[in-house]
Amino acid sequence: MRQAPRRAAGAAARGACAARTALFVLFALVWLPAAACGGSRPHPGGVERDDAIVQVRSNVRDAQVYVDGRFIAPLDAVTAGIAVEPGFHRFELRRDDYFSSYLELELGRAERRKVRMELAPVLP
Repeated sequence: MRQAPRRAAGAAARGACAARTALFVLFALVWLPAAACGGSRPHPGGVERDDAIVQVRSNVRDAQVYVDGRFIAPLDAVTAGIAVEPGFHRFELRRDDYFSSYLELELGRAERRKVRMELAPVLP
């Protein structure tokens, strides 16, 4: 039975060490410039103190929610509400086999509002 040379284990260890070093250097090159820039940190949860919160209810729980043309989430995933900056916003609910529903709101700073949006089924 032949034994592998001892230096093969050392070469593998050096290769693993080199990979860890390269990973550390890559992390440092990406993270350090970002940390040096400072800037404002996002508020935990992504919600700012001044954001308005809109709670949307509907007869179709799995409708898709869009705000200002951008998909947000399925309605049943945002039961606590949707945070938006103060101002004018267009809320839309979409679902296959239903007509879409639209609602335009002007929301103030830190405003909380509950709205109901109904979807009508498309007839065959």
